Amino acid sequence: MGPAFLYDTFPDKFMWAVGTAAYSVEGAWEKDGKGKSIWDTFTRGGTRVSRGDVGSDSYHNIPGDLRALQQLGVSHYRFSLSWPRIFSNGTKESYNKKGVEYYKNLIRGLKEIKVLPVVTLYHWDLPDSLQTLFGGWSNLIMVELFREYADFCFKTFGSDVKFWITIDNPFVVAWHGYGTGVVAPGIKNDSDLPFRVGHNLLKAHAAAWHLYDDRYRSSQGGRVSMALASHWIKPSRTRQENSKACQCSLDFVLGWFAHPLFVDGDYPPCMKRNLTHRLPSFTETESLYVNGTADFFALSHGPALSFQLINDSLLFGQTEDLCLRMLLYWVRAEYNNPPIFVVESGWYGSGNTKTKDAKHMYYLKRFIMETLKAIRFDRVNVIGYTAWSLLDGYEWYREYGIRRGLFYVDFNSPDLKREPKTSATFYSKLIEKNGFPQKWLYFAHLQAN
Repeated sequence: MGPAFLYDTFPDKFMWAVGTAAYSVEGAWEKDGKGKSIWDTFTRGGTRVSRGDVGSDSYHNIPGDLRALQQLGVSHYRFSLSWPRIFSNGTKESYNKKGVEYYKNLIRGLKEIKVLPVVTLYHWDLPDSLQTLFGGWSNLIMVELFREYADFCFKTFGSDVKFWITIDNPFVVAWHGYGTGVVAPGIKNDSDLPFRVGHNLLKAHAAAWHLYDDRYRSSQGGRVSMALASHWIKPSRTRQENSKACQCSLDFVLGWFAHPLFVDGDYPPCMKRNLTHRLPSFTETESLYVNGTADFFALSHGPALSFQLINDSLLFGQTEDLCLRMLLYWVRAEYNNPPIFVVESGWYGSGNTKTKDAKHMYYLKRFIMETLKAIRFDRVNVIGYTAWSLLDGYEWYREYGIRRGLFYVDFNSPDLKREPKTSATFYSKLIEKNGFPQKWLYFAHLQAN
């Protein structure tokens, strides 16, 4: 396993990133021609008490976000485009010039400070009209609509973007959006629906990847993937059947999407055995079309997945664990040793945490250390790490009850100023040193108690 603490640095050209999601931070929910998203609708129904109408107000504060990125010294910034800000009702006929200008200005600003964009096309905020008219991702028509939207984004922003993520955490979209109803659009009561949604998400991703491959890759030279999320699962006992159950747990969450993309264009055997007629099937042509449509493995790791939201059936009686090193090793072994970009990682503090966020910093240090060990001891090809998140913002089903930002945002202040937290100071130092060199001993042990 190697030493508990490894004094070493990351490979040259390792990508240090930080990320945000549009609905969490942008605000300006109905300004300048933006259409409603499913989150705008979802947060106005049921028992929810707050919304992301303002978030961290990034729409009005590009300079503040750029300053925060400069303070961190990151090489890359992962952010998402809001589909209804670009096409207000989801189709290209509803093109919204002002929304597009916002993203052009952001990308221009990033270029000036020499930070490269990592752009997510879909981070959960579907145009509400597509949900109302077609039933959202449950409808096969979404494959063509997503392809049309992706085409516009590749054409408009692609000359400055080298990393694209089509869809963030399709597991959450399918299972919790259309199964448990915990996140937007909040649909539940049809146990087969999440699997139909997952099927359409994979097809939509593949359509966008092929489009990029055919039309844009030769001139733009970028890479495209889908962000898949998981925690590690360990056996509750050491018996062999428990290990097999762990494989099944991982297959139902990570493998659901990773197996078709990285292995053979089909669902994992464990899913097919357990779900028999409930799981849609790929034709041979579809399998060939889906398989291999990821240029790197985009891995998310953190509280947004939250196995605790899942009934125990998906854990198959086994235990959830936060070990990122084991998860990275698993991806290497199971999915043919792909280059792995950790596109979301971190933990959170409580909603009343201000700038001293020792817990968040502890987890950040732990996850980065586990990444370094995976590279040095397990020969995992990790090419980048993304701390989550740049700013405090609206945290989905937890609303403002937790904070995940490296920068503190006072939601009650008129200008929503960004203030660096302890975790921001730690992360910027770590980036500067490119890891944990021996001479940085004092800082490494700051959190020892």
